[in-house]
Amino acid sequence: MKILFALFLLALTVSSAYAQCKFIILVTTGDREDAGTEARVSLSVSTANGKKLVIKSLKPWGQKGHNNFEKGHTDKFEGSGKCLPSKPCRMLLESNGKGNKPGWFVDKVAFTQIEQKNLSQKEKTFNVNRWLARDESPGTLFVVVDDCAK
Repeated sequence: MKILFALFLLALTVSSAYAQCKFIILVTTGDREDAGTEARVSLSVSTANGKKLVIKSLKPWGQKGHNNFEKGHTDKFEGSGKCLPSKPCRMLLESNGKGNKPGWFVDKVAFTQIEQKNLSQKEKTFNVNRWLARDESPGTLFVVVDDCAK
């Protein structure tokens, strides 16, 4: 009997570890001259224990036919996948630096995870407030925001 109960608990733990979630990501481009970009943008968010959600390109998660990452706009991206076990606290946002106007000024990225089974939510806003551009300080095409130690 104890073995059956232990197997039941193990199965319950494994099934919750692979729960499916909906992800909503809001990316706000700054309201500065030439702040928008046509570059491909990728995003990775992770928890304090290193569990990650990696999105190689945000474009497929956005509105079809919509011009994303324009000056002063907030763009919405939605997708689904395995839930993160806890609230994310670290973000890597990256531009490939290609296309017309590759430089990009990012204000912030808001991340929401909604577990499809019980509708519980985990939310985190990552304040960026900087350029992702080779020709603007700090001269990089990526930013890491790490709030895990806070």
